[in-house]
Amino acid sequence: MKPGDVIPKPWGSEHIVDLNEAYCIKYLRIRRGQRLSKQYHEQKRETMLLVRGHALLNLTDERGPRDIVMEFGEPYMVDPGTVHRIEGMSTEPAVILEVSTPELEDVVRLQDDYGR
Repeated sequence: MKPGDVIPKPWGSEHIVDLNEAYCIKYLRIRRGQRLSKQYHEQKRETMLLVRGHALLNLTDERGPRDIVMEFGEPYMVDPGTVHRIEGMSTEPAVILEVSTPELEDVVRLQDDYGR
């Protein structure tokens, strides 16, 4: 993957804005009623900001499982080992800016609606 790439996903798409040895910046576009896999990362650390639409973030960490309706512009940090999933909730795709460490292949899927 390289900056400028748009990767189609069954739930929407990812647009890579920047990728280097220190970080990755991308936009996630998640269609209404679609959701990413329930997953965690062993090394990757993410910060996500909702920039358009509505989305639900499901997190399971040391505080237990919880559903969070993402607020516009509010940063949500996902540390390694935190189980998480995002679902689109708006008519137009929800758009999330994700800034993370560069380990893009570090995904452990626990559940996936699309059989991946």
